[in-house]
Amino acid sequence: MGTASNAAMATKAKAMFGKRLTASDYQQLLQKKSIPEIASYLKNETLCREALEGYSETGLHRGQLEMLIRRDLGTRLSRLLRYASTSGDKFYRYGIMMSEVEQIMACIRAFNDEDNYKMIGELPLYIEKSTSFDIRALAQVRDFNALLEVLDKTPYADLIRPFSVTDMEEFDYTACESVLQKYFYDQVMKIVDQEFSGKVKKEIREIFLTQIELDNITRIYRSKRYFNATPAQIKKVINPVYLRIPKRELEDMIDHCNAEEFMERLARSAYHNYLDSSNFAYIEYHAQSINYNLNKRHMMFSTNPDIVLIAYLVLSETEIQNVVDIIEGVRYGIPADKINRLLIY
Repeated sequence: MGTASNAAMATKAKAMFGKRLTASDYQQLLQKKSIPEIASYLKNETLCREALEGYSETGLHRGQLEMLIRRDLGTRLSRLLRYASTSGDKFYRYGIMMSEVEQIMACIRAFNDEDNYKMIGELPLYIEKSTSFDIRALAQVRDFNALLEVLDKTPYADLIRPFSVTDMEEFDYTACESVLQKYFYDQVMKIVDQEFSGKVKKEIREIFLTQIELDNITRIYRSKRYFNATPAQIKKVINPVYLRIPKRELEDMIDHCNAEEFMERLARSAYHNYLDSSNFAYIEYHAQSINYNLNKRHMMFSTNPDIVLIAYLVLSETEIQNVVDIIEGVRYGIPADKINRLLIY
């Protein structure tokens, strides 16, 4: 890689990152009192204007607005991939897989929300041609059997089949998402090992391994804090990746720490610059904050187009989550200062 076209992709990604939501934008959004007010600001004052074009701000409910914003990331990815040297580059397949997993989970979430179905499967044409299943067919899916038919002959069918239920109240959303996420990372790491070498391979592996390790940290804390899981149960659900925290140390934390002690140990680990156990918000916030800051550094200083693309997608996902947190906060009447403490930028 590293061709002129891929270099152009890196330049485009950096330019798009320069148009991200600013601190001022977030403060403006925090002052809004309703979903239509948030939609109006996003549509008229930010990069989200194209995602919301053709939709009436007053007619959008929370779920629709969130899905439109999330779908916008697929549009951005489509634009960046046009700059790649070839649409067949195996590494860029990871962006497609990320969109596939998001669309599958969005479809499952919509089983009980008829209004959201028209939003599903509306990825940009470029991505649609590259997916392993018919994305647009998801808009016709209303239950697990129909979903399995759409995903037939793809690895996703066997992955989600064990979670099939007739009553969505019994659906284990977290476990299903975790299985899909593990498959995604496994495939990405195989591609990285095949397509790269030397320093670039090491840097790209570190980016994804950090994401996996942070996901493990989140699962461990949540398992201890909310589910009183045993060490054996926790070890079954984490991905066996040890990057900044050695295996022996992490297993000792799993075996001997409660949730609060786990955070105290974590604050003394290789992640100590990003954590303060005395000022703990919630585990997802800290994991996302670490990932955001590490990738922001890559975005600002890396000249490798593949690393820049990864960083851009991570940073964009964080921006989307910020907006979703604001939408949810306004919906439930949470004070602006409390919502602000959840934002990462």
